[in-house]
Amino acid sequence: MKTLILGGTGLLGPYLQDAFAADGPAMVVGRTKGPHRVDVMDKDAMAALIQAEQPDTVINAVALTDVDACERDPERADALNRGPAAALAEILAPRACLVHLSTDQVYPGNAGPYEEDRTDPINVYGRTKLAGELAASAHQNSLVLRVNFFGRSRTAGRVSLSDWLTQGAREGRAMTLFTDSLFSPLRMETLAGITRNLVADGIRGTYNLGSRDGASKAWFARRLATALNLPLTNATEGVSADLPGRAPRPKDMRMDVAKLETAAGLELPTLAQEIDAHAAEEQGEAR
Repeated sequence: MKTLILGGTGLLGPYLQDAFAADGPAMVVGRTKGPHRVDVMDKDAMAALIQAEQPDTVINAVALTDVDACERDPERADALNRGPAAALAEILAPRACLVHLSTDQVYPGNAGPYEEDRTDPINVYGRTKLAGELAASAHQNSLVLRVNFFGRSRTAGRVSLSDWLTQGAREGRAMTLFTDSLFSPLRMETLAGITRNLVADGIRGTYNLGSRDGASKAWFARRLATALNLPLTNATEGVSADLPGRAPRPKDMRMDVAKLETAAGLELPTLAQEIDAHAAEEQGEAR
C-alpha cells in the first residue's frame, strides 16, 4: 500500500506519515518544503505525480488555515481549500481512496455539538473548506474528516495550541484564555492513527473526528496546565470578542461524533483523556 500526503509539511504531516507507514511507503508532498515538492494548484503537475506514484491512498491536508488571510483574499482561499480537492477527485482512479481533511469551522458556532448535516459557515475559511469537502466527495472512494487537533509540533517553525500554552505557562507569559470558544480536538497522534484505521477498514463518507465531548479553550488550558504541573501565573480569562479587527469565527465548534463511532464501531476518547495522554508523553520525554 502506498500513501501520498499532500500538504504534509504542516503540523499533522509527520503524524500521518508515521501512521500510514505501517502499511507501506508514505510520501509527504509539499508545495515549497519537504523531500517531494509539487505545486498543488497545478493540476497537470499533480496528475503527473499521481501517474508516476500510483498511490492507493491520497491524503489531502492542503489548506490556507489563516482565517484572517482567507477573509482578505477569498480567491487564494478557494484555490487552496477547494482547488486541490477538486483536482484530486478528477485525477484519482476509482480504486484509490481520497482522504480530505476539513475543519470544525464549517459549522455556524452558536449551538454545538454539531452533527454532520448542520453546516453553515460564517467566514471565508469555513465556506471554502466546505466547498473542498463537496469537491472531494465527488470521488466515489472518498473519506472526508472534520478535525481539530493539538499535540507536540514535530514541524520546524510551526507551533500547536498546546505548545503555545505550555511554553507560555513555563515562561510566565501573559495569556488570555477564551471562555466562549468551545472545541473538541484530538491529539495529532490519535487523529492520525484513527484516520489510518478508517481507511484500512473501508469507512467512507463525511464524518466529525474529534473527542467525545468538548470544552472551552480556557478549560483546556487550565486542564493542560494542571496535568503538566505548570502554573498559569499571568493567564486571565476573556472572550474572543475582545480581539477587534478579526474575521468572524464560530464560537462553539464542538462536534457530535456519534455517526463515526457507529460507522467504525469505536469509542472516541474524551478531551480530558487526550490531555492526560499528552501530558504523560510530555513528562515521559522530559525524564
